[in-house]
Amino acid sequence: MEQSFELSGIHCMHCVARVKKALEPLCEKVEVTLSPAIAVVTVKEPLKIEDVNAALAKAGDYSATPLN
Repeated sequence: MEQSFELSGIHCMHCVARVKKALEPLCEKVEVTLSPAIAVVTVKEPLKIEDVNAALAKAGDYSATPLN
């Protein structure tokens, strides 16, 4: 299944790479875009937003809001 998240704190392609690396351990597949700042993840079981934001916080000043 796919889940989408709106991201905050992303300003450049370096941020995109850091967010992607932070989310990879939680997912089977991760796609992150800068404009719009969105992450689309492929997972077997739905991710909890708390887990997503915890992983992002370790990577930097990033956070996510669910889109679906």
